[in-house]
Amino acid sequence: MIAHVLHTFGSRLLMATLSFVILLLNAQNLGAEGLGTVGLVVLNITVVVLLCNLVHGGLIYFSSRLNRGNLALIAYAWLLLSLAVYALVQLIYPLLEAQFLIHIYGLGFLQAAAGIHAYFLLGKERIKVYNLISLVQIILLTAFLFIGFYFFQKKEVLFYIQGLYLSYGINYLLAFFFSLKELQTPSFKQLYSDFKSCLHYGFYSQAANTFQLLNYRISYFFLDSFSGRTALGHYTAGVQLSEALLLPGRSISTVQYARISRRKNEQYARQVSIFFMKISWLITLLGTLMVLLVPSQWFQFVLGEEFGVVKTLILYMSLGIVALSAEIVISHYFSGTGRVKVNLSSAAIGFAVTLVACYFLIAPFGAVGAALSTAFSYSAMFLFLFLKMNYRSGLSWSLLLPQKRDFQLIRRLFSRLRKN
Repeated sequence: MIAHVLHTFGSRLLMATLSFVILLLNAQNLGAEGLGTVGLVVLNITVVVLLCNLVHGGLIYFSSRLNRGNLALIAYAWLLLSLAVYALVQLIYPLLEAQFLIHIYGLGFLQAAAGIHAYFLLGKERIKVYNLISLVQIILLTAFLFIGFYFFQKKEVLFYIQGLYLSYGINYLLAFFFSLKELQTPSFKQLYSDFKSCLHYGFYSQAANTFQLLNYRISYFFLDSFSGRTALGHYTAGVQLSEALLLPGRSISTVQYARISRRKNEQYARQVSIFFMKISWLITLLGTLMVLLVPSQWFQFVLGEEFGVVKTLILYMSLGIVALSAEIVISHYFSGTGRVKVNLSSAAIGFAVTLVACYFLIAPFGAVGAALSTAFSYSAMFLFLFLKMNYRSGLSWSLLLPQKRDFQLIRRLFSRLRKN
C-alpha cells in the first residue's frame, strides 16, 4: 500500500506543479476577470459531475461487489439524466452566461464519462494506471495553453475551454480503453437491484460531496454577486494555490479508500486512517507555513500586479486548509467503511457554517470574507468527523500527534517496500 501512496503522491505532486503552471498562464494572459470566468466555467462542469455522482459515487465501492457491466449501463443512463437536470436548473436559475452553456454540456459529459471508467480502475486498485491517465490530461491542457497563449496569442476564455475539450476527450478515451477488461457481461435480472444499491450508496455519498462543493465554492457566487468578477479572480487564485497544499491528504485518501473498501475490516480501516491523518495534516501544516513565508511581491511577480492580495487570502484560509487535510482522510474512512451518512452530516454542518459566514462576511470584506468563511467551514467539518470517529473508543486528542508506534509503522512499511 505504501508504494501506491508514494506513486500517487509523486503523480499528484507533478499534477499540482502543472496546475500551478496553468494558474500562472491563465492569470498572466486572462487577468483577474478572465480567471474568475474560468473558475465559474469549471465550477459548473463540476456541478454536472456531482449530479452524475449521485449514482457514480458508488462505483468504486461496488466494483468489487456487483456486476460491472450493470454498473456501466446504469452510470451512462444516469449521466444523460443528469445533463437534463442541469439544463432544467439553468432554465430556472441561470448559473452562467448563455454563451458558455453548450460547452458545459459537452465538457460535463466527457468529464463524468471518464470518471465512470476511472472509478472502475480505482475499484480494482489499478492505482498506477489511474494516476497516469490523470497526469496525461493535465499535461495536455498545460501544453495546449502554453502554445496557444504565447505562439498564437489566443488570450481568451474560449481558448481555455477548447483546451478542456482536448484534455477531457483524451482522458475519456484512455480511461475507457484501460477499463475494458474490468467490464463484465450485464446481468439484466439484477439491473434494477444494482441500480437501487448504487443510488442508495451514491446518494448519501454524493449528497455529502455536493455539500462539500458548496462549502468549497458557493462563495464564488456570493463574491461574483457582491464584489464582481475581478474579486472572484483574486479569490480563485488564492483557492487554487491553497488547495495545492492538500496534495498529501488527497494522495493518501485515494489509496486509503480503495484499500479499506476492499478489506472490509473495521479495526484495520480505523488504524490506517488515523495513521494517515497524522501524516496528512503535519505535511500540510509545514507546507502552509512555507507558503506564508513567501513575500507578497512574489505573488505579484508570478501572477501579475492584480494579484497582490493572494497571500493575505491564503493566510486567512490557513487554519481551514490544515483542518481540511485531516478531514479528507477521516471522511474517506467513513466512505470506505460504508458509512456515508456521517460524511453527509459533516458536509451539511460545513455548508450551514459557510452560508452564515458568507452572508455576514463577504459583503463587507469581499474576498477576505470568503477566505474566512472557508476556514470556519473546514474547521467545523473536521471537528465533527474527528469526534464521530473516536467517541466510541474514548476520545483522545493525542491521536492527532505522532506517537512512537507511528514511527515504528513507517519503518516497517518502508522495509517492506525495499524488499519488494
